[in-house]
Amino acid sequence: MPPYDARGEANRAKRHRAVLIGVEHYEGARNDLPAVARNLRLMREALTAERTGMLRPDDLVEVPSDGGPAATVGPLGVRAALAAAREEVDGLLVVYFAGHGIVRPDGSDLNLMFTESRVTRDRRHPFVDTLSWRDDIMPELRYARADWVVVILDCCFAGNALWAFSPAAGQNFALLTAAEPGVEIPSGDPATGTEFTASLHRLLTTGQGEPVTFTRIVTGVRQAMAPYKAVDGHPWVPDERRHGDDVVLARAAGPGPAVKPGGHRSQNRATRWGRRPAALLRRVTWTAAVVTAAVVALVGGGTWYLLGASADGACASPLELRVLTDPDLGPTVQKAADAYPKRDAHGCRSVGINVYDAKATDAVSALRSSSLWQEPPAACPASGACPRPQRDIGAQPDIWIPAAGSAWQRATAEGAGGGTGKPSAGTGRSVVELDRLGSVAYTPMVLGVPDTLLLAQSLQTDDPLGKIITGLEAAQEVDVLRPDPEVTEAALLATDALYATSADGHAATVEQGMAGVLRPMPSTARELMCALADGTHNDLEDRAAVLVPEQTLAQFNLSAGEAGRPACATEALAHRVAHYPSDVPMLDLPFVRVTWAGADRDADARKAAVEDFYDWLTTDREAQKCFTDDGFRGVGKGGPAQPGDDSVLRSEDNTTAVRERIPTTGPDADASASLTETLSRYRGALGPGRVLYLLDDSTSMADKRLWDGTGGAKELVARSMGSLGSKDAYGVWTAAVDAKKPMTELVALGPHARAGAQKAVAGAGTAAFDARIGEGLGAALTALRGDSAAPEQPRLLVLVTDGEDFEAVGRGEQGRLVAEAGRTPPVRVVTVSLQDGACTRGRFGDRLAVASGGRCLDPGDDIAAELAAEVAKTGTGDAE
Repeated sequence: MPPYDARGEANRAKRHRAVLIGVEHYEGARNDLPAVARNLRLMREALTAERTGMLRPDDLVEVPSDGGPAATVGPLGVRAALAAAREEVDGLLVVYFAGHGIVRPDGSDLNLMFTESRVTRDRRHPFVDTLSWRDDIMPELRYARADWVVVILDCCFAGNALWAFSPAAGQNFALLTAAEPGVEIPSGDPATGTEFTASLHRLLTTGQGEPVTFTRIVTGVRQAMAPYKAVDGHPWVPDERRHGDDVVLARAAGPGPAVKPGGHRSQNRATRWGRRPAALLRRVTWTAAVVTAAVVALVGGGTWYLLGASADGACASPLELRVLTDPDLGPTVQKAADAYPKRDAHGCRSVGINVYDAKATDAVSALRSSSLWQEPPAACPASGACPRPQRDIGAQPDIWIPAAGSAWQRATAEGAGGGTGKPSAGTGRSVVELDRLGSVAYTPMVLGVPDTLLLAQSLQTDDPLGKIITGLEAAQEVDVLRPDPEVTEAALLATDALYATSADGHAATVEQGMAGVLRPMPSTARELMCALADGTHNDLEDRAAVLVPEQTLAQFNLSAGEAGRPACATEALAHRVAHYPSDVPMLDLPFVRVTWAGADRDADARKAAVEDFYDWLTTDREAQKCFTDDGFRGVGKGGPAQPGDDSVLRSEDNTTAVRERIPTTGPDADASASLTETLSRYRGALGPGRVLYLLDDSTSMADKRLWDGTGGAKELVARSMGSLGSKDAYGVWTAAVDAKKPMTELVALGPHARAGAQKAVAGAGTAAFDARIGEGLGAALTALRGDSAAPEQPRLLVLVTDGEDFEAVGRGEQGRLVAEAGRTPPVRVVTVSLQDGACTRGRFGDRLAVASGGRCLDPGDDIAAELAAEVAKTGTGDAE
């Protein structure tokens, strides 16, 4: 059957419409999206273009109708526009949305956000003044009279709409989403729109030879987005669902007037949540002939050329250098690259700089096994881990600017695939030389302490991190946070020092403590500060001491209206004072030249261009100003230069917060082994956990109606198992037994299919014995610590009781069990007392919690929600 054609003879007289919804302005915690205005213009042009458009200008309905960056868009107006289209359109209906999208913690129920939308703490109704795709928009469109409905969503989590795609029987309905489920996307450049919508515009207006159908659009937009990365380095893959054959969205372009040279195209550097994606291409001015020129890929050398010049031959394409950098540095390095003035005698740019970032750990791994850029594995192993640097990071770099020399050390360390040229099974081999030319800027790592907290000024410099934290904790309640050490080198260096400060020396204690106050951990220093600034974390912003680069802290200390203040910063975020731990190395931003084996073509010109860019970055005043304006310390003789008068560090907001003269921090020796071990410990601490439930199944539990039913012991345990995954080891014991044994094994400790474990718990009955709580606790702690080969593995003991049999545990036995709970490897003990009393300060349940870093929950808490949250800290159910 041919695709549905709204311009065809059979459908020409029908009523067609496009409802274009763009939300540029947001109140409250959400950032404005200035690229939305450009998006609406692009969609307008694409749908109504003279040669290719399927609709007339009067077929368009725009929300807001008045436009402007301050225009208010509300759910009622949008719903009215959709309802009118549902009733009036009998041909083609196109619905387009650009704005913020948000989902529930489990990824369900995509909600489109409008100007006054907000998020509440009501778990049942968390979103206000939004429209649910599942409950509002899909039902509105399901019964539309239109022959074809096409919906395009350009927002974060757009792909989550696919889970609730439910057209009516026989309805022709297509849904195109900017990315796959669970993916956040960049917010776009105000001058060019979002990458997704800009790609759609190009596909809809430049089709040659045949009409552009929905299925062609899907293929084309996926190819167009392949070079780019979504937030957190996620592959950026648009997704779709279609119910029906196919539909034409643009006519073939055919011959048309020549495009004048000089069109400008720029790329956005920020995301819908405040950071840029990993592999966006840099801003380049293209001539018409360059745009249409052939792209030649020199795979062996990882070199891309754009062949051709403008019609008048004025400028040839510049030599392109690719710069891979750390996510913490991306915006600043990009700013410097854009300012690079390299031009030839005719004023033409002779060198272009393409900046992209990737997780620090991914960058190190990829450079250690660099042959995978050219020879990706033919198939993924059974584990599913399939390293593909071209997909996960981007094109082969010519320059690498990590945050610290420690990343370069790890990339060049001796060992399998690590700078030696020796192959490593399944991981490729090194085919690069990594030459460290020098540093382009510096910034020390600091512990940013709210100026409302008490800490001796003498601890601001020259002391190790552990001593500073101990001084803080001695005076008040404080939470120490740092970003995800998988993502940035700064966070990994901070984590290395943090683990050394842990009282028991275990990573699990540190990570579970952080997860208890902020989960998931933000990816970068900026994202961590933005998360605190949004004011939704129960005053965490006022008691959190953050391990971040000094330049990030200095930017967030700036007052409203000051140049350089991050867009997400709010008055909710306390001003912070920088404390400089002596055992956390400084970030020295090394400039590393990457030379690829076999890349002989233009090798001399490329080497000269790389060295020229390095010289400019380190010696030119304007280049250095790109870094110092963002709070970095410039390059001085033998190290960081003192901040100049125009530095962010010298601003009035930072005069008492940062130190002009700072100590040299961290060891000079190779830190690669230590950091590799730290990364392994971090992954172990967040990996599959061991959870053991100890249930009081004595007759008193049934007599008091605490065993069965909603809120009963069995239901609470079964519900909390939702936080456990197939790789976690967990079991359920019951404690009401005779004197011959300390417990009965209801579910053996090990990995399980969740449904089977829950069924076993649901079918359990009570026993005609008293609960032997003390003996059961001792045996459970021993069992959880039985796997000594995994000391960092998260371990959790959940005791569920009515508290009655606590009285049978004598004071001496209580003391021994409390001491046992505090031993290592750590086991957090969460006591669930279904009656009041056990969690009173100084009672047995409270003492177990204090000793183990656990919790004691009683009827005064939301036990079901809190227990599920505690199990989630140990289990991997959410991650799966």
